[in-house]
Amino acid sequence: MGMYSGLASYVCYKVNGDLPANLNEAILTKLKEFSFQESDQTIPREKSIGWVSAENMASIFFDDLHFSKGPYLVFSLRIDTRKVPPLAFKAALLKEELKFKGATGKERLSIKEKEKLKDQVKSSLMKRSLPAPALYDVCWNTATGMLIFFSTSKTANAEFMDFFCASFELSLTPLSPFERAQMLIEKHGGKIKIEKLSKPAAGFDWSAIKKAV
Repeated sequence: MGMYSGLASYVCYKVNGDLPANLNEAILTKLKEFSFQESDQTIPREKSIGWVSAENMASIFFDDLHFSKGPYLVFSLRIDTRKVPPLAFKAALLKEELKFKGATGKERLSIKEKEKLKDQVKSSLMKRSLPAPALYDVCWNTATGMLIFFSTSKTANAEFMDFFCASFELSLTPLSPFERAQMLIEKHGGKIKIEKLSKPAAGFDWSAIKKAV
C-alpha cells in the first residue's frame, strides 16, 4: 500500500551524495528527464519504468513543483509490465509453424526459421496484451537525507534503487529496523523507550512522516 492509504509498508534508505544548490530545480529536471513514458503500441516493450506524480499515476507534470512539500519531495515510481502467458505463446507458435509448413511444403523448420517465427509471434501477442501497472510512492526528506520507499518487495526495491541512482546520480543505503531504531535513539539522546519502537503504525499521515524521517 502507498503513503496515501490507511496503512503502509515501507523500506527506509539513507541517501548518499551531495545535493545540488538549486535542489527543486535540479530534481524537477531529473523527474522530467526520467518520467514515465508509455510503451509504443507498434513496438511494445516488456517493461516501462519512470517517475509520475504521487497524486495521479497518469500525470508526468511536475512543473508546478507539487512534489515539493517543505524539505520533503514526494513522487511515485511507475512500472508497467507486459507478459504473454507461456501456454498462449506455445499455442500461437504451433499454429504459425503449421501455417509455415503448409506454405513452404517443409516438414521441419530450421533453427533460424524457428527463431524468426518466435519473434514474430511474441511481438504479435505483446501488441495485443495490456500492460500491468505497479505504483510505488517515494518520500524523500532532503533535510535529513532519509528516504522512504513504500514497498517491502525485494524486486521492487532493487528496481527502485537502480532507477533512483540512474536518475539522480545519488546512491542509497537501505536501513534495517535495528539501524533505524539506533538512529532514533541517538536522535532523542538515548531517552526513547524501546517499546515505542516495537509498536506497529496505526496509520500514516504527514505528521508521521516528520516523526519517521
